[in-house]
Amino acid sequence: MLVLGLESSCDDCSAAVVEETARGPVLRSLVRESQDAIHGPFGGVVPELAAREHLLQVRAVMAGALAEAGIGLADLDRIAVTRGPGLVGSLLATFSASKALAWHHGIEWVGVHHLLGHLNAARFASPDLAFPALVLLVSGGHTHLYLAKDWTSLQLLQKTRDDAAGEAFDKAARMLNLGYPGGPLVDACAQAAIQASDPFTPPKFRDGKTSWSFSGLKTGVKLRVERNPRLAKAGGADPEVQSLCRSIQEAISAWLLKPIPDWARNRDARSLVISGGVACNSRLRSDAATMAPRMGLALAIPEPRLCTDNGAMIGAAGALLEPDSDPWIQNADADLKLGA
Repeated sequence: MLVLGLESSCDDCSAAVVEETARGPVLRSLVRESQDAIHGPFGGVVPELAAREHLLQVRAVMAGALAEAGIGLADLDRIAVTRGPGLVGSLLATFSASKALAWHHGIEWVGVHHLLGHLNAARFASPDLAFPALVLLVSGGHTHLYLAKDWTSLQLLQKTRDDAAGEAFDKAARMLNLGYPGGPLVDACAQAAIQASDPFTPPKFRDGKTSWSFSGLKTGVKLRVERNPRLAKAGGADPEVQSLCRSIQEAISAWLLKPIPDWARNRDARSLVISGGVACNSRLRSDAATMAPRMGLALAIPEPRLCTDNGAMIGAAGALLEPDSDPWIQNADADLKLGA
């Protein structure tokens, strides 16, 4: 089966051709157009600008993926597209284009939940992953832990009580005047650090549960910069900035992984999947690689280009779902619930 996967839920416009085989998905092509340069001056994604840019990119992105795979539209068995959640203006770009192509060429069509796509990004390298699996999905908009019984199901276990981990990276980078997006920039500074600065105090909750909160981390960075205003102007080559970035990165990684052992024991998990943009972080990948074997968990983290939003993950998920019998009545949903 050849599937064209399309993704434009936020600020990345991407298309990929995925071949579903008996051994799992094979990536035939992947094209991704980033909008970092457009949104960088604003320190975050501007929805209206993102939607307009997707309209300019979508045709070239789809054509590029087909050309790279060496096929035409007539060779496709199915088109899979992100239905939600996300920015509705961005979603509609590939959503509408995919339905038009499916209708005109008589191709099967399926709408995919964005987070189910992130789970299936791990299927390229780990098609035989043992279930049940804990699935940590971390990005600028999501910090969620799920239980997956197979590649098409996600049951929510816990989520951040306020900000997402990726947002904490972005805001910290902005306070340090490093640029946007913040995750890769903080990571690069952290790797250059000789040692970490003082650790950040982890969040505590009145109910005693092990949960996530990153608003306090942002406040902690803000206070340190206010005490030492030079940090906001020093740049990423400064040793103090590097040490602070290392502390930020160590805190986020440790806090993200802290609940995993208890959930793994309580749910008899056999594997751990980490996906989403923050899964590109070197410290998180290293810490997870150390922790997972100790817990008896198989670890699956997609390669970095498949952690960020991309058409390949949507194609891989769409290959396993039943095609919509009447796609023409479907619509993009900015707040799409799992199972909807």
